[in-house]
Amino acid sequence: MMSTIIKEKGLTFKELEKNIFKDICAIGQEMTREFLEQYDKKLMKERDRSRYRHKGYRKTTIKTLYGEVEYRRGVYEVIEEDGYKHFVFLLDEMLELEHIGFISTNMAELMVKSVTEMSYRQSAEKVTEMTGQTISAMGVWNVVQALGEKVCQDEKELVKEHKAGHIQGETVTPVLFEEADGVYVNLQGKARKEGHQKKAEIKVAIAYDGWEKDGTDRYKLHEKIAAAGFANTKDFQEYREALIAEKFDLDEVETRILNGDGGGWIKKVRDKTTVFQLDPFHRNKALREQIHDKRAQKALLELLEGKNIDGVFEYLETYKNSLSEDEDIADVDKLIKYYNNNRQGLLPYQEQIQNLPEPHEGLQYRNLGTMENHIWSIIAKRMKHNHTSWSRTGGNHLAKILAKKCSGKLYEVTEKLRRPIFEEEEALQMYEEILTAAQVSKKEGKGYHYPVMGHLVGISMSTRGDRKKLNAMAGY
Repeated sequence: MMSTIIKEKGLTFKELEKNIFKDICAIGQEMTREFLEQYDKKLMKERDRSRYRHKGYRKTTIKTLYGEVEYRRGVYEVIEEDGYKHFVFLLDEMLELEHIGFISTNMAELMVKSVTEMSYRQSAEKVTEMTGQTISAMGVWNVVQALGEKVCQDEKELVKEHKAGHIQGETVTPVLFEEADGVYVNLQGKARKEGHQKKAEIKVAIAYDGWEKDGTDRYKLHEKIAAAGFANTKDFQEYREALIAEKFDLDEVETRILNGDGGGWIKKVRDKTTVFQLDPFHRNKALREQIHDKRAQKALLELLEGKNIDGVFEYLETYKNSLSEDEDIADVDKLIKYYNNNRQGLLPYQEQIQNLPEPHEGLQYRNLGTMENHIWSIIAKRMKHNHTSWSRTGGNHLAKILAKKCSGKLYEVTEKLRRPIFEEEEALQMYEEILTAAQVSKKEGKGYHYPVMGHLVGISMSTRGDRKKLNAMAGY
């Protein structure tokens, strides 16, 4: 009844909510504009006048959670000792907007988190729908590429520091578990032509120190870190090892265990002292693909479960001699070769290591074989399906951001943008002056016509539905 009355006489609640949201966003935009312009004046007064010559003001726009904020800031002429002349914006330099363009940190974090879950187009539509301004799919893509490039540079610095012996993690563990695998994704047209291939492999690796109980019958990997990206074996191994060294104190690690599918690059990324185990999923998958007789499959799987490796090879030879079709014989030979190349790894790591060090309190050592699930959750779910294709650079950037998310370190993608840049006392004073001005204006009927608010608009306010989810993505 009430709904009908509202519709007949004016606004629906949905329309009312949208109008209020629009007005509140306008308040946030105006308050931000005034704050930035006042802070720019502060910088102008405190600048080195002998170096920075004021040359007027220029307007620009920054995208925030509550819309586009247009503001003006001072431009300064700088003449270097060699006579080279250039112009700078002190406020822009302080905000470090050169990293990702004129996008606020909150907006950047929101876009990064949403793009790990959905396509660039869907991310743009969602952000546009639930914030106070418009962003295109290309706009989201540009932000992710800028941040992805920063992640790549950080990786290079980490490798450099590791080679110099400056990296040592704090996590102490006697046993370090490592897993590695690859997933092929489709390349875009230009990337296909350059490499003469339709697909390319994204290498993925994880490391952790054990399993922690996470429910009655559930366990989660403890202190997990992940690495991913398009890379040659050497570069991937260097970064992977540096990432592990950053997390774990390798001087205290007594045993390293690597689980993989036996691929050439995977064996190359292990340390000489690392114990290798053939991934159970790939081991059994190869058996089922090459052995076509169900009874033979069952018998071989029982031998593998019973750790009777000699019996496995004896059975395979006997089974091969019983075949008459060349194609079937070739398949068995293929499996024999695969198993021979990974013979020691056919045994689980518990059988290969005589005296495995005890885990820390609260942790357990369980059977390896989580990589297939991680391939799906880290890369395949987002990058392999839905007819997606990638350039090598764009795919590499997103893969690295997805690995950060898996490691629980997605914040690192925009971490450098989060550092404090405003002096706290002066910033608070400036903010209070803006609010006071709003109060006076409201009473006198001049100037601003928005309510006095003591919170950051669009973040501290009560939220519902998708907007609540988007703010949660941004860490609020």
